[in-house]
Amino acid sequence: MALDKKKLFILVPIALVFLFTLVELTRVWWYRGYSKGSRTGVVRKISIKGPPYCKYFSGELALQGGQPGQPPEIWEFSIDGADDEKNPLVVNLKEAERSGARVTLNYRQDLHSLFRCTPSEYFVGSLEK
Repeated sequence: MALDKKKLFILVPIALVFLFTLVELTRVWWYRGYSKGSRTGVVRKISIKGPPYCKYFSGELALQGGQPGQPPEIWEFSIDGADDEKNPLVVNLKEAERSGARVTLNYRQDLHSLFRCTPSEYFVGSLEK
């Protein structure tokens, strides 16, 4: 009987970790691409952020206000799949930032991710000039 309790003592925590992992993977799959859309404005900032083990590109887009004199709304985003500065999307965003031209960014919103480096839930996948 003591051997059965030892097995149970080992197997229950393993089962709980497995169940937690399964629930989290299901949540990530379910909420990936929760919404998709586009936003138009002027790229204000592109930067590389994060600790050494988890670098990511972060950006800000200044959206036009509805009425004259209204300050612009700032929309923060991350760049989807960008891991180096030679990525064509990163190059185009930096060019748009330097020129100050209005661009349209197509994005995907991922909700409720427990393990993500970037604080933003918006990921830009493409840019239209």
